[in-house]
Amino acid sequence: EAHGSGTYCGVGNAKHNVHVMNISTGKKVKGGSSKLTGRVLALSFDAPGRLLWAGDDRGSIFSFLFDMATGKLTKAKRLVVHEGSPVTSISARSWVSREARDPSLLINACLNKLLLYRVVDNEGTLQLKRSFPIEQSSHPVRSIFCPLMSFRQGACVVTGSEDMCVHFFDVERAAKAAVNKLQGHSAPVLDVSFNCDESLLASSDASGMVIVWRREQK
Repeated sequence: EAHGSGTYCGVGNAKHNVHVMNISTGKKVKGGSSKLTGRVLALSFDAPGRLLWAGDDRGSIFSFLFDMATGKLTKAKRLVVHEGSPVTSISARSWVSREARDPSLLINACLNKLLLYRVVDNEGTLQLKRSFPIEQSSHPVRSIFCPLMSFRQGACVVTGSEDMCVHFFDVERAAKAAVNKLQGHSAPVLDVSFNCDESLLASSDASGMVIVWRREQK
């Protein structure tokens, strides 16, 4: 996970470690390492770059305070999403006022749900805001926010799913949050990614297929 400064990146490994790396030197930063309860599967910095969240294969998410001057990490909070359910994706988003009010984390955790958490303080404490039905019980499915689409149309997110579909949700819509579903894969959809202007969406599945979707021009 690259830090917004361009100087650092966060990495995790199967030995339960999180490390901050100096991109220029390729070396670990002194004081920039910490240990989780399980294998590190997901990382995300917040937009200002002062917080780092890390998720592991035992169902925990840890928040760290990040010193942008030195790269040092300080462990702050721990949330158990669900004991034993791997956290396969973490995405952070600070909404602008017309989208949604609170900084948020989007989480996939093998619970057949996409989870949206509110960030409630400067230490990265998380509070569940709502969840959305998808199929994910075993695969490392990932999800993302849609910043440009959200600015125009509402607070949108997109996720893969084991039902072989790509799902779009409006996280601020009280009823009928599902706004679109893309079908075309023949295996569980594992990852999704937009290009810079969100005119193209790439989705990849467990069979190795990648589909590029073009947004309809209205």
